[in-house]
Amino acid sequence: MNIGLNRKEAQVYYALLQLGQSSAQAVAQKAGLKRPTTYLILGELMQRSLVLKVPKLRKQMFIAKSPRAFVAAAEERLQATKAMLPALEAATKAQEKVRTLYFEGVSGIREALFYRIPEFAGTEINAFFGNSKAASDALNQVFHEWNAKVFQVGATIRSIVPKAPFLEQFRKQDTAYNFLSKIVPPDLYTSRCSIDITPFFVRVILFKEEQAVIIESPDAARAMKEIFEMVYRQE
Repeated sequence: MNIGLNRKEAQVYYALLQLGQSSAQAVAQKAGLKRPTTYLILGELMQRSLVLKVPKLRKQMFIAKSPRAFVAAAEERLQATKAMLPALEAATKAQEKVRTLYFEGVSGIREALFYRIPEFAGTEINAFFGNSKAASDALNQVFHEWNAKVFQVGATIRSIVPKAPFLEQFRKQDTAYNFLSKIVPPDLYTSRCSIDITPFFVRVILFKEEQAVIIESPDAARAMKEIFEMVYRQE
């Protein structure tokens, strides 16, 4: 499935690899699929050069192409695509505009939080975290999942947070994940939303309303990071 096959295609291809030269009926039995479905999938795999039909036989027989050969062909296509990247990026930048993305609901905020997260490896996320007591239990669970994922991809978080009993569970995560948080007295900072600053965009999350906005602009991210640093360095 990692090479782009759906589950049934993967079942048929893997069954044929195990069987060697075989009939569609034998492949269907091995893959645990119906014969008509297997015929259709074999045809699709032939179009993708993963399966070959054995010629000059009265009975239709099929054989799986070597996965090594298929991967080699995929790598050639990838290299050809990489060679085109400069021209493609130049065309994109010519029309580049700031993108604003809007998300709603717990599932939407989860999507916003995990947006481009693999690209955060080795980077630092800065944040003005709010008191998420006003957020639902489901939303707070998403925040915990996001913290774990940030740590997993090898990123760090340095944040400014309000002092609040409810947030102690998050401060315990800071210790486990080696995140740094500057705790601010509640009479100075009572935010009920979060502003996350990544190298690529700024993200605002409203807890009670369950809405999120991403402003995808390195310039906006840089400006917010400078504001964050000014506040963070104050005693």
